[in-house]
Amino acid sequence: MRRLLQFAVWALILGLGGSALNAQEDVSARQIMERSLQSGDWKDMQGDLVMTLTNSRGQQRIRKLKFYSRKRNPDESDMLMHFLEPADVRDTGFLIIEHKDADDDRYLYLPALRRVNRITASGRGGNFMGSDFSYYDIGRPKLNDWKYRLLGEEAIEGHACYKIECLPVTPEVQRDTKYSKIIRWIRKDTYTTIHAEYYDKDGQLWKVLDIPEHKLIGGVWFATHMIMRDVQIKNTSEIRFENLQVNVGLGPELFTERYLRRAS
Repeated sequence: MRRLLQFAVWALILGLGGSALNAQEDVSARQIMERSLQSGDWKDMQGDLVMTLTNSRGQQRIRKLKFYSRKRNPDESDMLMHFLEPADVRDTGFLIIEHKDADDDRYLYLPALRRVNRITASGRGGNFMGSDFSYYDIGRPKLNDWKYRLLGEEAIEGHACYKIECLPVTPEVQRDTKYSKIIRWIRKDTYTTIHAEYYDKDGQLWKVLDIPEHKLIGGVWFATHMIMRDVQIKNTSEIRFENLQVNVGLGPELFTERYLRRAS
């Protein structure tokens, strides 16, 4: 079966995907998550992203971005985002350098200040550019940051899913991500997350993620439509990926602080 790449976000983006396990294999919750976090068979990608932010009064803001990603090795990828619209965020840039066994490097370029800011671990729980996605959501979760429990199986939109509870392994992980618990519904046939619930520090439901659409592009499945709802303040952030291209030959020079400034 083809491997599946799923963005949440990337996962935003970047790379929650999975390969199928043997149907006879008895799997643990951690094994399911490990399969889910495996990236697909791709080297690099680029495309457009449209983000629609809707507040509790129904007012909308639309943001348009270009994004680029390149896999350094099977476990580590880099991702660059460049904001195009509207004018108040134009030329803002965001760069993620993934590290398998350490905190990812996250850099935000603010054109008004002409400065690159590094997002520290303690800032990962902050809202990404005013959306309901956090800086932590934009990147691949660290497998060892969480302990896992299989709660059972449940159907979502007709798809049989594993229901996995994820708990932070240390108080620091909870503090930095602002999540006391995450529950993921992972499809049994593709090992991709299609629904997730995020709980705040008090154990109350905070955000709900739905991933209703995947497309096959270049032999790889991509999550092309994601909806994050903040159920406490009634905001919604919707992401759609367009014009996705894979294996276009992106070079490593794009994924540097220097290029982050130049691209903007």
